[in-house]
Amino acid sequence: MFGLQLDLPLWQLLPAIAIILGAAVLRGYSGFGFSSLTVTSLALFMPPKMVVPTIFMLEIAASIHLLPGVFRQVDRKLLGQLLVGTLICTPIGVWLLTHLPEAHTRLMICLMVLACAILLLLGFEQKNANPRLPMATGFVSGLANGAAAIGGLPVVLMMLYTQMSPIATRATLVAFFAFTDIYALIWTGHQNLLTDEVITLGIVFLVPMVIGLSVGRFLFKRSGQKSFRNLALVLLISVSVIGLARSGYQMMGGA
Repeated sequence: MFGLQLDLPLWQLLPAIAIILGAAVLRGYSGFGFSSLTVTSLALFMPPKMVVPTIFMLEIAASIHLLPGVFRQVDRKLLGQLLVGTLICTPIGVWLLTHLPEAHTRLMICLMVLACAILLLLGFEQKNANPRLPMATGFVSGLANGAAAIGGLPVVLMMLYTQMSPIATRATLVAFFAFTDIYALIWTGHQNLLTDEVITLGIVFLVPMVIGLSVGRFLFKRSGQKSFRNLALVLLISVSVIGLARSGYQMMGGA
């Protein structure tokens, strides 16, 4: 029986709410980045085993809200190719989340975010189509999603690299997040990570997330997307570097 339970101290809860709010503004504005920013930031002072399932729940809520409005623009063939790889590799990623030490999990999270953010910032684009790329991206996304709730970043990178249209990119990402996060949440529950405290945290974070999404959509209508996206990627890189430094310190025996 589920019961409200939250033992998180105020000095952790307040910054966490601020991070959720800011990341939701980013998601509402650019269409991606919520999981990457929240997981990377929250993992600096909260256990990844608590953070990742919570972000899965929030991403599901956001995707369900957005999906009806973009369903007709989804690239169904690409979505199917991505989902095959993701379905296979997500359980492996969840297993890594469950069994790796916290410092190693944080290190993996930050390395993946840093690499993807740098590539996105450099703006790589594909010149010749590669039919194997979507399936391979799905495999990488599944590992990243199960272990760190950042499975969307490899997919975003692939879509930008292949010069996919903005409308199809946004719509396919919304559908992809809806499917993959529900699937990953089921596996986290199977690994006993979906605790009362995690569910309570998700409920607490829901309000700032909804507010942030609304603000982000408003800002998107008022200004250009590129400058904000670049700012978000620089922020992701900065947070990743901080996380890598802390992980390295912990692995060398620091507090």
